[in-house]
Amino acid sequence: MREEAGYRPTIEECREVLERLVRVDTCQPEGNEGEIAGLIMEMLPSGLEFHKLEHTARRASLVVKVEGEIGEGGLALIGHLDTVACSEQDGWAYPPHQAEVKGDILYGRGAADMKGGVAAMILTLRQIVRSGKKPSKPVYFCFTADEESRGTGICAIVEEKYLDQVEEVVICEPSDEKIGICEKGALWLQTAVRGRSSHASRPELGVNAVEYGICFVEKLKRAVEGKESHAILGHNTVSVTRFHGGIMTNIIPSSAEIELDIRTVPGTSHDEIIRRAGEICEEIMDMDPAVHMETEVLNNRPALETPEDSPFVRCIMEEAERAGISTEPKGLYFYTDASQMMTGRQIPFVIAGPGDDAMAHCVNEHISLSSVGRYTELYSRYIMEHYY
Repeated sequence: MREEAGYRPTIEECREVLERLVRVDTCQPEGNEGEIAGLIMEMLPSGLEFHKLEHTARRASLVVKVEGEIGEGGLALIGHLDTVACSEQDGWAYPPHQAEVKGDILYGRGAADMKGGVAAMILTLRQIVRSGKKPSKPVYFCFTADEESRGTGICAIVEEKYLDQVEEVVICEPSDEKIGICEKGALWLQTAVRGRSSHASRPELGVNAVEYGICFVEKLKRAVEGKESHAILGHNTVSVTRFHGGIMTNIIPSSAEIELDIRTVPGTSHDEIIRRAGEICEEIMDMDPAVHMETEVLNNRPALETPEDSPFVRCIMEEAERAGISTEPKGLYFYTDASQMMTGRQIPFVIAGPGDDAMAHCVNEHISLSSVGRYTELYSRYIMEHYY
């Protein structure tokens, strides 16, 4: 191991970059990633290959390419620029875009999810340029818009074929000082139920859409939960996240609408779940021809994993240990940009970034600046050891 391969920025360097990122409001649904993409370009040395993808007047993604000795293959580091909204504003100890620092901790919306990872990417890129050397293969730094909603940024980057030749991927999401090798999939379903209203004193004259909706949920939960098991991620889960039905206490409801958030482990077929949901609707309608049900897919992200014994994971783990990061493999329960990048492809990837993933979307979100430094060291170590 060459000692010069390890670069850890100072706490002040981490603070300077992360403060500037957090102070730009990129909350959904507006996003405003175009402004922060411009800021990142200002913070990076000149002479790099920038590709700014304009999605709307205010929304943009950014791809920064470090040219390699050969044009094919290479590594991509990916981080998103948007954040969720700042709910419960009164509950924040400090204004969420003030980037207040107390000791080693920086507070603010997006500090952990995931502007800390974006800061580590920027610091790593600066160090690569400072080395004055050209990597053996290209290294891409992708800053994406709209990850917290539709994935507009990563989809545009994939569509434009920037990453078609990439052989390895690091998703720089917070991973709680560990290395993530798998993530759960997400399947969101919306089911509409139509029945017939009646006076609640005469329920036999109506067709209760809410009760049939509950029946649908119970049957689908039995079919999906506990079916597959994963050593790190556990089991599939089915959660009712929205349920609307009924207009008055004394009226049998004639309609109901249910939304389900289904989280799946690797090996689970989303097509099979969708098929089973349709079958359950048919079973209920056969039970009572007066009821009508149909299901629509709102979101479909596959579960992903890289084998722990893959060469890429082994090398990342070696550099993580040298950077003072745990080599215990971790699973992420949320999806990342990888879920839309990997469609139809099998590219080795890890989820490895500063901060605690439990801080994501929370009031008083915060991150350790030391963590930003450690992951900058991990990224720079891996790149300098394996691409130079």
